Amino acid sequence: MNLPLIPPDLDELLSAPTMLSDPFPAYARLRAEAPIAWSERWQAWVVSRYSDVQVSLKDKENLSNENRQALLFEGLPAPQKEKLCPLRHYFAQKDVIGSDPPDHTRMRSLVQKAFTPRMVASLQPRIAKLADELITAAAAKPKFDFVHEVAHPLPVVLISELLGAPPADRHLFKRWSSDILAFQGSGRTEFETAMVSQASLTEMFAYMTELIVDRKKNPRDDLISALATAEEKGQSLSRDELLATCNTILTAGHETTTNLLGNLVRELLKDPANWAAIRANRSLIGNAVEESLRLDAPKQRNFRRIKRTHTFGGVTLREGQMIFQVIGAANRDPAIFPDPDRFILTRPNANAHLSFGAGIHFCLGAPLARTEAITVLEKLLDHVPNAQLVSSESSWQQRIQFRGPEELWIQT
Repeated sequence: MNLPLIPPDLDELLSAPTMLSDPFPAYARLRAEAPIAWSERWQAWVVSRYSDVQVSLKDKENLSNENRQALLFEGLPAPQKEKLCPLRHYFAQKDVIGSDPPDHTRMRSLVQKAFTPRMVASLQPRIAKLADELITAAAAKPKFDFVHEVAHPLPVVLISELLGAPPADRHLFKRWSSDILAFQGSGRTEFETAMVSQASLTEMFAYMTELIVDRKKNPRDDLISALATAEEKGQSLSRDELLATCNTILTAGHETTTNLLGNLVRELLKDPANWAAIRANRSLIGNAVEESLRLDAPKQRNFRRIKRTHTFGGVTLREGQMIFQVIGAANRDPAIFPDPDRFILTRPNANAHLSFGAGIHFCLGAPLARTEAITVLEKLLDHVPNAQLVSSESSWQQRIQFRGPEELWIQT
């Protein structure tokens, strides 16, 4: 197969440890040298320029979200694949993300009923109370780790409450979220990690099944009740679809929001002038959130399965292959964003980023994530107006697919 290949040294770099701390030099080389090319390392096509990533994200005719995770298990030996049967079976099921029209159209219309603007607006007081409690407790100390004391617990508490879980079970949701995502974010599927993901997914589904049964009998004012009882033209979500949707809400809503909060606060505090500007003029907060999403996308890359052979950018993409859309590279494309590696608080087109995707799979939770980020930043300004980073150096989480600091120590 005669493919346009990513240069071997660059391909090796894509899985190097430096990609965790600073992937952006590699992204710049991808855009310049191999904007649409095959990675032997990832065994996939890699797309990195903004225009190509945007078009491919919107392409529902040639690219598919259905059963795309099956490609992640291809390199494993048959005995390991067999042991991972429950995990593989789950990812072969359809949910609001892992589906194409017409199934996606039906499921999204049902799930969207639980994410209306009215619903998101109604959550703002609860988000504000949570942020206030967490930041008040953290700010009572001379220094605190913003990631572990605010950015990590806030979204998982909110999601566990939305899904109707009691406070005593919040720790389960934290563990499930981290475990289930772990095998997807390392750049390659490792059997041991996938087994941990499978165990947590099985445990979560058993827990959520009990909640769903209860809510169908006794609906409450929570998200799980809304999803369990939602109907569209006489159709509702099946049990498997409902479980898959719960998992999507947990994993997509927790990990990415934690990263958004950590990246946002880190970037603002890195430059005291930016922190002073936002403290003096809070109308800049919304744009700061968008610029953070652009500069450091919480999820650095998306992937799809090629469902039919077609030509894209002069390259033939074959049915059954995988394609990675490198959102982190697209968001720093100088053709769209001048001086792309700088955080510019007043950047006029910051919201043109692709961090929430594009097309039919644009993130349903985007309004909620934005509300959480804006609210947390306002509360941080209220309680720690003179915040400073203890160190400008950051340790980054150890997953190539996601980007966010593991720790962010703030001096009060």
